[in-house]
Amino acid sequence: MKKSSLSLLFSGLLAVALVGGTAVNAADTKTKSADASKAAVAQKPKAKRNWYPFYGTVAAVDKQAKTISLKKKQGERVLKLDSKSELLVNDNPATLADVKVGSYAHGKLHKNASGAEVITSAKFDKEAPPKKKKASEKKPAKQAD
Repeated sequence: MKKSSLSLLFSGLLAVALVGGTAVNAADTKTKSADASKAAVAQKPKAKRNWYPFYGTVAAVDKQAKTISLKKKQGERVLKLDSKSELLVNDNPATLADVKVGSYAHGKLHKNASGAEVITSAKFDKEAPPKKKKASEKKPAKQAD
C-alpha cells in the first residue's frame, strides 16, 4: 500500500510539474511574442509623404503647356499643372489664366511618374510675406539709468 501511494504521489507531482511548466512556458511565449511585435512596429519606417512645399516669384506662365515657372538664383524652376491642381489667387479660386507674372507663389507639389514636379495646390499673392527677424537681429532693449 505504501508503495502504491508513493507512486501515486509521484505521478501526481509529475503531472502538476508538467502542466505547470507548460503554463509558465506559454506565458513566456506570449510575452516574448508581444515584445517582438512591439519591436517590429517600432522598427517599421515611417511612410514618406507624397508632397513637399514650394515657394517663389512667378517668372512665366505658359497656358499652352500648363506650366508655371518660378525665379531661382540661377535659371527657373518649371512646375506643371494637371486636372487635380487647385489654384487660389488672393484667396479666391482661380485658373491658370488668373496667375500673373511677378506674384508670389507658395503651396504643395508632388512628382509624377516621369519625375516632373506637379502642383497639388498653390496660392498666389501680390507680394511675399514679410520676413521674420531672428533673435540676433532684434534691437536690444533700452536700459534705464
